[in-house]
Amino acid sequence: MVWKRLGALVMFPLQMIYLVVKAAVGLVLPAKLRDLSRENVLITGGGRGIGRQLAREFAERGARKIVLWGRTEKCLKETTEEIRQMGTECHYFICDVGNREEVYQTAKAVREKTTKAFLPRMLELQNGHIVCLNSVLALSAIPGAIDYCTSKASAFAFMESLTLGLLDCPGVSATTVLPFHTSTEMFQGMRVRFPNLFPPLKPETVARRTVEAVQLNQALLLLPWTMHALVILKSILPQAALEEIHKFSGTYTCMNTFKGRT
Repeated sequence: MVWKRLGALVMFPLQMIYLVVKAAVGLVLPAKLRDLSRENVLITGGGRGIGRQLAREFAERGARKIVLWGRTEKCLKETTEEIRQMGTECHYFICDVGNREEVYQTAKAVREKTTKAFLPRMLELQNGHIVCLNSVLALSAIPGAIDYCTSKASAFAFMESLTLGLLDCPGVSATTVLPFHTSTEMFQGMRVRFPNLFPPLKPETVARRTVEAVQLNQALLLLPWTMHALVILKSILPQAALEEIHKFSGTYTCMNTFKGRT
């Protein structure tokens, strides 16, 4: 037993080195992308913004069927028609994901339509991928958006726990996407001090990188890559220094001109 524990202690750092080297090689050499031709895709908020771009991206990459959820039928219908014109089967359902009762009712309808049933069904079939399109504000909150930042932090913790819980579940994985400010209707009026240095992300870019992350089975995606520096700085700098960074970059007052979706 003692020798077994000593062996595990010796192997652990070697395993860490191997995984780091493997990840570094993966950044240089292109990895094989997962085939999506047999996959059914459910997108919440699929009528507009990043959700619509995700539907387009999945369709372009050969997804078998796309199901859209959202609250605005006009937007959902427009997206559905566009995806169908691309040659991909697409359906939409009106559903407010903030309403638990409505989610379960719509899930039943989708199940009857696609014979898929979310996580329990994914585990049964040993096939599935859950994606949470979150925000970098889950890791670094800003003033003036307490409710938003709190919900994103909660979603990040949920996905982190879920991702770890799926380690022993073959065929089922999860991806959390943490993008910077994105140029969609939701963030109208938001201003940073140096827009040329930190330009808002395009929805098309977020969608493309998200689908690639799914195909690469990537657990966490920070956009742009410079957001990794933010995570490192938060772990080593004192609070006073972080506050000065917020003031200097303009994130301290970026919500003062915020309008949001109108």
